[in-house]
Amino acid sequence: MPDVEQLHLEDALEDSPQTRHLLSVFEKDTMLLKKFTQNMHNCCQRIMSAQNELCAATQALAHHLRAYEAQKFPLEPEDSVLSSTLKQFSTHLDDISSIQQVLAQQFSETMMYPLSKFLQADLEEISTMYEMFQQATHDHEQSLAKYMKHPMKKDDRSRVEVNEELYANRKKFHQTALHYYSSLNALQYKRKCFLLEPIMGYLHAQRACFQMGQDIVLRPELEDFLGNIGSSVQSVHADLTKETLKTVELIDSIEKQSQHMYNAEPPIDMPFIPPNTNLTQKAGYLYCRGKQVLLSTKWDRLYFFTQGGNLMSQTKEEFAGSLVMDLNEEGVVVESCVADDRRHTFQVVSPQTK
Repeated sequence: MPDVEQLHLEDALEDSPQTRHLLSVFEKDTMLLKKFTQNMHNCCQRIMSAQNELCAATQALAHHLRAYEAQKFPLEPEDSVLSSTLKQFSTHLDDISSIQQVLAQQFSETMMYPLSKFLQADLEEISTMYEMFQQATHDHEQSLAKYMKHPMKKDDRSRVEVNEELYANRKKFHQTALHYYSSLNALQYKRKCFLLEPIMGYLHAQRACFQMGQDIVLRPELEDFLGNIGSSVQSVHADLTKETLKTVELIDSIEKQSQHMYNAEPPIDMPFIPPNTNLTQKAGYLYCRGKQVLLSTKWDRLYFFTQGGNLMSQTKEEFAGSLVMDLNEEGVVVESCVADDRRHTFQVVSPQTK
């Protein structure tokens, strides 16, 4: 089984532009898969309808043949051979109709059911989770912006309320993202099952309805092919089961490890976790102050990261970062400052750019 593309659950909380870009690739893939599956479902529904119609038509034909004897044709003798022959034909058609009924039932169970289940229980669920993820993202960014705008002079009670709101929305966002990412990852396994099983079910049902020497349906190479596909599907099912267990354990582990990251200001009773001062690179979101008309200011949330001694910035819509300044330049310093009554503010000062 070739490697399956996966979203990294560890990156869900950071929500970097790179992670967002990879997520958009998975979402585009899911949209195309949903459209393909819906069209495939329509094709299978036509087969199902045609099989039901064939069964009903065969029954109607058998009933019509039996009705020949009751017509009392004026020129047809009472002991007509044609009448008895048609009656025998109607008996054979009843047998064929019974086989067709079994085939229709098998189509419903082995072809339509897994495909409908894939559409309704998996793809529609991901569509719902997509909306929940978008809402959680919006709520998180709203509460984050509210926290960043909270003045330093506000009382402690107000600050605690804002911090608790941010905690709740950040945790909700993280949990939603973890489950959304894991569902998208699982979809890469499920597509290998639920797109093959309906066709396997169709062919198995057809083969069951043919008898002795139907070379097209019962040829040995088809038997080998179906056997190989069946083994592959079972293998994917086994891989999916293992991946699901690993994902559940990983989500639990990530949630426990991320508890301290839900708070912008950790509670007093939370153990202190010292910062890692040995990092060669650093990245994360900052609010950057910019000027607007009439000398007013605006704070924009940007993703900053260091790269080769340069400070880079990047918006969520951008795929690559833009150079802010060279941190190796002589005279560049970082210092605390006060700006717009905001908390945790600092500035990077360069002799060249001032």
